[in-house]
Amino acid sequence: MSQRFSKIAAGLATFTAFFGSCCALPLLLVSLGVGGMAFANTLALYRPYFVGATILLLAVAFYLVYGRRQECSDDKACEPKAIRRTKILLWITTGLAFLFFIGPGLIARLFLS
Repeated sequence: MSQRFSKIAAGLATFTAFFGSCCALPLLLVSLGVGGMAFANTLALYRPYFVGATILLLAVAFYLVYGRRQECSDDKACEPKAIRRTKILLWITTGLAFLFFIGPGLIARLFLS
């Protein structure tokens, strides 16, 4: 149960980091054929909330993966391969979240200087 919850928390952290980034959403909307710069601009007001939710969900995921003792109710949850895969996905999610956090500031420095 805890591995499934940690995967869900890591996925939600990636989701909130993606939408917390003011630069990723316009790329998504353009790829879908929607010119939604005004919509992305309204989401910029909620960026601190998305960042906070991402950090909270990542903290929960790290606690479930590293901080808590494994309870093996079924055999598949405690397989070393499944545990390793969960840890890899959690670190990939953390890296993506970090990139989404620094993305708007980095793009502003590169293009506005």
